[in-house]
Amino acid sequence: MAKRGKIKKKDRKEKNEIERPIRYRKYQQFFLIVCEDESTEPYYFGNFESLFPAHTLFLKTVGTGKDPLGVVQQSILERQKLYDLSRKEIDFVWVVFDKDDADENDAKIERFEKAFNIAKDETIEIAYSNEVFELWLLLHLIDIDPQIPLPRKQVYEKLERAIKSNSRYKEFKYIHGHKEIVEIVFKIGDEKKAMEQAADLLSYNNGKSPIESNPSTKVHILVKELRDWIQYYNWEPEN
Repeated sequence: MAKRGKIKKKDRKEKNEIERPIRYRKYQQFFLIVCEDESTEPYYFGNFESLFPAHTLFLKTVGTGKDPLGVVQQSILERQKLYDLSRKEIDFVWVVFDKDDADENDAKIERFEKAFNIAKDETIEIAYSNEVFELWLLLHLIDIDPQIPLPRKQVYEKLERAIKSNSRYKEFKYIHGHKEIVEIVFKIGDEKKAMEQAADLLSYNNGKSPIESNPSTKVHILVKELRDWIQYYNWEPEN
């Protein structure tokens, strides 16, 4: 047994600086989201974590900086890591990635399609966007015509214009990868509208492969899953 003693001043930490161990066994469910992007996407989904009451659903988001196939492969590793820590089955595993330039050549097309095949075999859900995740953010702000393809550059330009049209953000400049865009969309965007539009885009592209479905996104399905669990764990019976 270690000796008890006074903590020296230089060893003391403020209360909010102490890293407390995570008590995984107390959680009822585990939800893992592994993203292609290392900044915007993990930050976006990380915002949902605080909406769950303590020790209900454990939400972990991971950014990878890898292509779609790499994201799927990393999600398998992350699922195992989380299992090793919690000693509990991981209830939900989602990957989030973009089409980007996956159709640039045969090798990239093959890797993109392989990502879907492996995810299916591993029971991993996919929230892809064609072309980019920022399309999901844009759907919160303006109407998108499903018949007109949207290259990523145009998505970024439309995002900047839509945000600048708000009187609070007239000086806004879109910088790819900056977390500010997420905070702004949460403040002024309409999530319900985004979900409806995303569903319409998928319906319009019905029968097409993900690599052909521009513009489209499945991020709304993941967001609805999170919102449903948030509602479930925050439900209180009426008096």
